[in-house]
Amino acid sequence: MSAAPLVSIENLRIAFERDAGPVEAVRGVSFEFGRERLGIVGESGSGKSLTARALMGVLPGHARLSVDRMEFDGIDLTRVSTRTRRKLRGERMGMILQDPKFSLNPVLRVGTQIVESIRIGDPRVSRRAARLKALETLEAVQIRNPERVFKQYPHEVSGGMGQRVMIAMMVVRQPALLIADEPTSALDVTVQDQVMSILDEAVGERGMGLMLISHDLRLVSRFCDRVIIMYAGRVLETLPAGKLAEAQHPYTRGLIACMPSVDGPPGRLPVLRRDPEWLTS
Repeated sequence: MSAAPLVSIENLRIAFERDAGPVEAVRGVSFEFGRERLGIVGESGSGKSLTARALMGVLPGHARLSVDRMEFDGIDLTRVSTRTRRKLRGERMGMILQDPKFSLNPVLRVGTQIVESIRIGDPRVSRRAARLKALETLEAVQIRNPERVFKQYPHEVSGGMGQRVMIAMMVVRQPALLIADEPTSALDVTVQDQVMSILDEAVGERGMGLMLISHDLRLVSRFCDRVIIMYAGRVLETLPAGKLAEAQHPYTRGLIACMPSVDGPPGRLPVLRRDPEWLTS
């Protein structure tokens, strides 16, 4: 982790208008992280993905955003133009979504999409050079036959293979920040471990910062350096991933207690207790 933070967010708020009045989905979120692996955990609707999308600048048009400070690698994201934000998104930031089927263009071959990504970032790169770089990156994400996958359409690759293609497309331009939003939730356990191993290697070798959004506490505790626990649009607790078992907040302890164990006796899982004070504290 570098001394200077890669990302700094202070008092981020995101609201959506309704007939009955605005509803706040993110309520004063603040955190920093560097070139490390940061996990963000919480139930659906806790504001994890909205926080990441605010950082990327891809919130829905009807969302209302306010923030005291949002910086990326020393750049004030609240002051840059839309064009600069788009350029940062393409060159310095990358985002891997949950299902590659909704991220890849179904009518273009895999290789065409990766080559296009490279040449948009640097039009001076020839198609031949971009093709070679794309093949090298496909091989780097443990695709055994990159030439074959390069020529395939997205529907011709499996879920795990599609996710590797997405990782290749994001890391090929060597971004400083990679956001992975539930990148393994649709994969079986074996493929999940393979994909996370590839991400781990990419982050370590390229010195990137990684924001991993997940519901899987076990996955986050094994893979990340630090963990942020979110609930109802707020950050409740931040702690080292290796010390999740020592969490102090009752919500975090409740999440841990609700994890099923393959070794334990069968039975009903505990009910997660919620406290209205968590929304105001």
